[in-house]
Amino acid sequence: MAMNLRELKYILKVAELRSVTGAANELHISQPALSRYIHDVEEELGAKIFDRSTTPISLTYAGECYVQSAKRILLEHENLRREIRDITNHMAGRLRIGTSRDRASFMMPKLLPPFIAKYPGIETEIFTESGQKLREALRDGRIDIMILPDTWPDDAQNFTSSLIYTEELVLAARAGTIPPESLTPNRRAIIPEALGGMRFFLLFREHAIRSFCDKYFREHGIKPEVAMEFSSNITCYRMAAAGMGVTIIPQLTAEMAGAGDEAEIFSLGDEPVTWEVRAFWRKGAYIGEPEREMIRIAGEIFGGERMTG
Repeated sequence: MAMNLRELKYILKVAELRSVTGAANELHISQPALSRYIHDVEEELGAKIFDRSTTPISLTYAGECYVQSAKRILLEHENLRREIRDITNHMAGRLRIGTSRDRASFMMPKLLPPFIAKYPGIETEIFTESGQKLREALRDGRIDIMILPDTWPDDAQNFTSSLIYTEELVLAARAGTIPPESLTPNRRAIIPEALGGMRFFLLFREHAIRSFCDKYFREHGIKPEVAMEFSSNITCYRMAAAGMGVTIIPQLTAEMAGAGDEAEIFSLGDEPVTWEVRAFWRKGAYIGEPEREMIRIAGEIFGGERMTG
C-alpha cells in the first residue's frame, strides 16, 4: 500500500481533534474533501480507521495501529530532513517551540531576535498551552522543543532536557495582609505551616506550577482553601494583590507584573524554594545545529548551563 505524508498528517489531525469538521478547518480543506480522503484510505486499507458511531468519533483498533505507525514515520521523516539540512548547511525549515503563555511573554522577546538574526531561513512557531498539553504535543511530534519547569519526573523516559535557568517560587499577597507571626525572623519569608489558614488562587491542575503547589502542600501537611482556579499566573497574582487571598507564583511572574506597593513577595521558607526551567525534546529526535543554538542562546540569556555533546 502506498502512503504519503499528507495522508498521514490528515489522519493524525482527525484523530487528534476527533472531528472531521474541526480537522478540515485546521487543514484548510473542505469537510467533504477530507471525508472522501479518509474513505479512500480506509478502502485501500480494507479496514475502518474511525468509528463514526461514537460522539465524538473515535479510533478503531486498526486506526490505533495506523496512528502509532504514522507518528513514527513522520518523526523519522523529520529527523532525516534535519540531518540533511545540517549536512548541506541549507538552514531552512521550521522550529516549533512550546511553552506557557506567561513564560512566552517573558522569554521570547529576548530569545527570538538573536536566533532569527543567525538563522533567517528557519521559521519559528510558538505554541502556548498548559504543561500537560505541551507534553502531549512533544510526545506526538507536534512541537520540537518544550520550555517548562521540570515538574514531571515520570516523563524522563520520553524526553531529554537541558537546563536553561533556575527560578525561585514565591508567595504573593497584598501588602500588609500577612501577619508578622506568619513570617520568619528576617520578615522576608513565610513560615510554611502558616499557609494552612489562607485562601489560595491557583492554576488548574494541568499546569506545571499546580503540580509543584500540590506537592509542596503535601510535604508540609497543608490543606489549602482553594478560592479560585485560573489558567494564568498573572491573574492569580492580581487577585492576590487585590487582597482576595494569596498565591504561589514563579519569580518571573512577579517581575512581569511589576510587583510594587500593592503586593508583597515572600520566599517559601528561609531557604529559597526553586525549580529548574529546562528545554525538553523527544528522546531519539535529531537535534541539529539550529535547535542546539536555540537552547544555547536561551541558556546564555537566562543564566543556565550551555548544552554539550
